[in-house]
Amino acid sequence: MRIRTCSMVLAMMLVPTVAMAKREVVDSGSGCLQNLAVSGGFTTGKQFLASTDHEGISYPEAFRKTVAAIEAEGLVGVSPNEQTGYIAAEQTVRGGGGSTVPLRTTVRRQNDGSIRVEVRFSIKGGQLTSNKAVGEGLCKIADAASL
Repeated sequence: MRIRTCSMVLAMMLVPTVAMAKREVVDSGSGCLQNLAVSGGFTTGKQFLASTDHEGISYPEAFRKTVAAIEAEGLVGVSPNEQTGYIAAEQTVRGGGGSTVPLRTTVRRQNDGSIRVEVRFSIKGGQLTSNKAVGEGLCKIADAASL
């Protein structure tokens, strides 16, 4: 019983802070949360993918708003590259001794003139987080260009 309790405490310490933050998420009507893709599992790690298509907004404005949303979430090591549309950032792992997990975002022009924002987040095997909390955080970033 003591080993199980110790394991649970250790697992909870590894939860990324994105899952621990209490914040209100406004549904933009984009459908992002319904289209959230989650793959993997506890032992292999999980990968999350959220995306939103934006119409009536310029690429530079969409990119700027997306970077601002990532920075507002408190991620570290934010490295935007407007030419490629790629934004790299890291989420600090709570109780992880300074370790981080990656958040990768792309902002791309589509053939129909819309802008697609895709946000990918990965956690390592043995880490726990709430699919709902991660989904809400990713969609907040993916939806930011239209807000």
